[in-house]
Amino acid sequence: MLLWLLNHPYQGIWHDARIYGLLAAHWLTPDALAPDLFFRFGSQGELSLFTPFYGALVGWLGLDHASWWVVLTGGIAWVAAVMLLAHRMLGMGAAAGVAVLLAAVVTASYSPNAGTFVLTENFATARSWALPLGLGGVAALAGGRRVWAFSLAMASLLLHPLLGIWPVALCLLMWLRTGIAVTLVMLVVIAAAAAGLLDIEVPHLRLMRGEWLVFARDVAPDILFRPAGARLVEHGAALAGLLLAAHRGSERCRLMYRRALLLGSGGLALALIASFWLPIEILVQGQPWRVGWLLLPLAMLGLLDVAQRLGRESRNGPLLLGAAGAVAAMGPTWWLPALYLAAAGAFLPLAAWRRLDDWAGQRRKYLAVALGLVWLLLLPGLVADWDIAGHQLLRPWWTGAEWLHGLVAGGVWHIALLAVVPAVRGLPPSSASWRMAVACVLAGSALFVLSQWDRRVESRRAEEMCYLERRCPAHPFLREIAVGETVFWPERELTVWFTLNRASYYGEVQRTGAVFSRAKFDEWRRRDALVAAAAEPWQPCADPALDWLVLGGGVAGASPRAVWRKAGLYACADFRAVSPASTLPRRGPAQ
Repeated sequence: MLLWLLNHPYQGIWHDARIYGLLAAHWLTPDALAPDLFFRFGSQGELSLFTPFYGALVGWLGLDHASWWVVLTGGIAWVAAVMLLAHRMLGMGAAAGVAVLLAAVVTASYSPNAGTFVLTENFATARSWALPLGLGGVAALAGGRRVWAFSLAMASLLLHPLLGIWPVALCLLMWLRTGIAVTLVMLVVIAAAAAGLLDIEVPHLRLMRGEWLVFARDVAPDILFRPAGARLVEHGAALAGLLLAAHRGSERCRLMYRRALLLGSGGLALALIASFWLPIEILVQGQPWRVGWLLLPLAMLGLLDVAQRLGRESRNGPLLLGAAGAVAAMGPTWWLPALYLAAAGAFLPLAAWRRLDDWAGQRRKYLAVALGLVWLLLLPGLVADWDIAGHQLLRPWWTGAEWLHGLVAGGVWHIALLAVVPAVRGLPPSSASWRMAVACVLAGSALFVLSQWDRRVESRRAEEMCYLERRCPAHPFLREIAVGETVFWPERELTVWFTLNRASYYGEVQRTGAVFSRAKFDEWRRRDALVAAAAEPWQPCADPALDWLVLGGGVAGASPRAVWRKAGLYACADFRAVSPASTLPRRGPAQ
């Protein structure tokens, strides 16, 4: 948990935390935010139980403190879920320790193109709770506890349907016979393709078309796989790891690997159909590539399972594991092809692997010397990578020793720490007093790091601490802006939502939900075109949906109703009253 804190410092209300903060604000004050574009045509928050839970927490603590607690509890739950799953699938050996360490420090992305979505995040979303609950359900499933497995998977589904559906589906596939499970997945894929080919004019089964499709495919960063830049090799690597584990992992876990491989193959097949062939609304909006969040931890455990079995059954196990670590240290350019090659080799008969093991045993000394030389050559590069990662931290934890920053909290592979785990596990049992001393040191370190966990600059922290906080003084603009009115404050939509607690007219965050509603997309595009075409900053007031405009500079011939930190609040009714209709852009249907 100490390493998780170091690698996931709290950064406040950013990324998708802005969206979930807005959903909580709307749950608390629906009348004030009802005119906001994000809610005019419905929102994804209506499908999640996280919204009332988070809204109640925000109402009690304020947005900043509620977000802090969601991120922290989500991190604790994630580490606990990985520990439980590793114990169920790998036992209590060194492999389980490495699995927990990897899950705590490595930030792995399951996005189709960029790195938007990662397994464990440092900002508050429904994913903060849904992912560990879903993984906890898989751990219960691995332990044979069906009721707990389905209950935790359903809790994940209710918090985040797009993510929680996958552990629920894995539970169902695990309880079906192999033939029925394969047939079911194939029928779902075939039915999706058939619905697209028939081009049925039924809501959610229709094909996305026109600029709405262009937006989902080319503008939104991670909705569909893109022809250029798609991370298909990385997604395939998770399937390759599961394939290798299904053939060479421990016997008791192979069914889990096979079902996860089947589920992942079906989910990615649906994502590819929607991305490159038939963009069916329900597939585009359901984003089946999100199955990757479940494949990644299971593939990691599967590879460690294979490594653990190799170390136990092969007389050259340590040598082969050292070689695998060296390949991993060389980066994705080397370990991705090696993983695919190993997955292909899983189809070889066991006798072939034994002959290879005998060949390596006969040349063990030479191979050990060669492997040592490889590690010596890799060490300077690893230190350089750690140094670079340390310099990239926005606010370092300590002064100097940037390479140590990169090693402990730089988001790299932490190979040195991984190498220490088996050595520590192999030490003879220590006395109770020594174990207590180590526990006290670790607990004290974790509490100290937790006290410094908030890495925001002071000005940003002070602003966000007053988001939706009743104890902070009311903003002076609120003397003019009534509940239910809409405000356009360029590039300050968070201030409109969380400080003024009013509806925002236009902003980049609002387009996030445009893929879920054609009407919302058309309206956002209309406002985007109006703002972009405005020759004067007051011209968006031509839209009757806008009530107030906040500008940093003055407007000739107009007086602000209120002023705050060089920003003036202007009533759009004043502009519409004095400006001739010919000078104002007309409101019409989207082009």
